[in-house]
Amino acid sequence: MQSLLQVQWRVTPLKTPRPWLHCPRCDARTPFVSSDKFRVNAQKKCLDAWLVYRCAHCEQSWNFPVLERCPVNGIEPAILHALTENDAALAWRHAFDLTRLGRHSSQIESFAELSVEKQLLSPRDGVATHAEIAIAAPYDCGVRLDKLLASELGLSRSAIERLADGKALSVLPANRRALKQMVRDGQRITIDVRALPFADPSLFTRVSAGPAIPEAPRP
Repeated sequence: MQSLLQVQWRVTPLKTPRPWLHCPRCDARTPFVSSDKFRVNAQKKCLDAWLVYRCAHCEQSWNFPVLERCPVNGIEPAILHALTENDAALAWRHAFDLTRLGRHSSQIESFAELSVEKQLLSPRDGVATHAEIAIAAPYDCGVRLDKLLASELGLSRSAIERLADGKALSVLPANRRALKQMVRDGQRITIDVRALPFADPSLFTRVSAGPAIPEAPRP
């Protein structure tokens, strides 16, 4: 009889991506770092908002457009409040909008450092034969799924691949290349614990150190 251990892993990057831009003060292409602060300008009934970046070398500012000539009455009150209060979670959501950021920079630097916050979702009844990991990734963390699993479970990436080849590990949504692709929000990984080279299921729930960033309000 199978006993299922259900856990959630909330995966959060510790740094926001850095676009490389021409810095007029340095007269060179340099990385720009999000300040997590917004600049907001209202004209009549329209509003413009930018996420402020700073050159990593000289503090020269660059404004990343967030809202352009947007009617104030068309902005959700929670979003407007977050903009005026420099809400860090909203700043992170825009800083990880790599599609829009890519319109301004052809080179965006990402970082692999992560916080993985683990939460037990099912009661500990007996010895688990299988574990189901639900991935919550509010931001694009830029790390492959096999690397995340290997790091958190103390295995090599080749061991993770062998588990998948032996049908002891599966990923939903189903994708034959899921392990080699970046971690995605909503993924579910099921692992046959009996196929692991250790007998300690607590690794699935052992919390990694590091701060977690709260979710941003959505429009």
